[in-house]
Amino acid sequence: MENTAFLVLDMQNDLCHSDGVFNKNGLDNKNALKIVPNIENAISFCKENNIPILATKLSVLENIEKKAVGIGMYKKIRPFIISEGLRIGTWGHDLLEEFTNVDYLVKRWNVSAFYHTELARHLASLRINHLLISGFTTNGIVETTTREAASRNFKVTVLSDLTSSYSDSMHLNSLSNLNNFANVTN
Repeated sequence: MENTAFLVLDMQNDLCHSDGVFNKNGLDNKNALKIVPNIENAISFCKENNIPILATKLSVLENIEKKAVGIGMYKKIRPFIISEGLRIGTWGHDLLEEFTNVDYLVKRWNVSAFYHTELARHLASLRINHLLISGFTTNGIVETTTREAASRNFKVTVLSDLTSSYSDSMHLNSLSNLNNFANVTN
């Protein structure tokens, strides 16, 4: 598995924990919690086999008045983000406690793990050409990151039992789409 990295996408408290802001605002994240043990096992495997682990964290910037700035489309689809959630340095921004042993953290600001982040730099420095993808949500960050990675000529494997969405139908539809340009396996 030389030149392979494992990506853990957005497994943060505000997105995935029952006390997180997304759950409190009506987005049932029970499917996110179902994949936690599988991701934990994959992290252990990666540690044993010297496969680097990179985790993304959706991040909201605040201006000096503590108001969200630069949230783009999230203002429309997740309006509660304007006033709460995913603030750097908060419990909600942190990864779930099960994932504190990742090797690299990458803050992201929009629907892409690549756009305006350090992800590409990390992968190039580590000479990575194959990505193993996990995370929440399949129809969001997982699908966007997989598409972008494929367009950047990475070999991509989406681990279907290490990804989930708010609904099973969204998850399965995304996996069907992803199968066109990535290896989808469990």
